[in-house]
Amino acid sequence: MIVGFPEWGDFPEEPHSAFTAIYGYPINGGLVDGPVYTSIYKSLIGIALHRPDEYGEFQTDYIVYHDDYGDYSTNEPTLDGTASLVMYLSFLYNPEVERKVNQR
Repeated sequence: MIVGFPEWGDFPEEPHSAFTAIYGYPINGGLVDGPVYTSIYKSLIGIALHRPDEYGEFQTDYIVYHDDYGDYSTNEPTLDGTASLVMYLSFLYNPEVERKVNQR
């Protein structure tokens, strides 16, 4: 999931980012880790959700995901994932298509 995208959809709003938690500054465009195996999640130390789990009804015995600052496992922006996403999207960008759209 990408922080802030799609703007009208469901995206991470409470990423595990001190910058966001302390200053309230959004880090739109960051790719978060996403769901992990429940067995891994339960073995982690120091995770404490700061609010009720909005995805609680969707959690399973197999995987979990939390949009909560307190979950560093599923909701932390990743440098490698975000960098890979930026590279992929830059390959998709075609200035010629944009030029034709803007001429309309």
